[in-house]
Amino acid sequence: MIWKLVAAAVTAAMAALVVRQIKPEFAVFVQLGGVVAVGLLLLSVLQELLAAVEGMLRFAEGTGGSFTMLAKALGVTITTQIAADVCRDSGSASLANLVELGGRLLVLALALPLLKSVTELAIGLIRG
Repeated sequence: MIWKLVAAAVTAAMAALVVRQIKPEFAVFVQLGGVVAVGLLLLSVLQELLAAVEGMLRFAEGTGGSFTMLAKALGVTITTQIAADVCRDSGSASLANLVELGGRLLVLALALPLLKSVTELAIGLIRG
């Protein structure tokens, strides 16, 4: 599977490079086609991954939501990274930095209930 992904990505990048030299305005469409091709290849892997995560979430329901929080934080970080990379590739580094800051703040907001419970546990142990 990885070889298909690598082949599609490298082929699209090389094709975009060639097209950029001939007709620069069409290079973005070649890149977009490569993104779609790689995305379609990733769909089957993504479906398997989501099914596995869903099973783990059902299994970990009794953990007080900490595993759910971690899964959500992972989703936020992946989505944030993709959005920031798209912004950077578009030439908007400041927007990419802002997206990354927003992602960090969202992860912090997700972690607050867990931090609160850890703090309460620590205070309970200190007071005896």
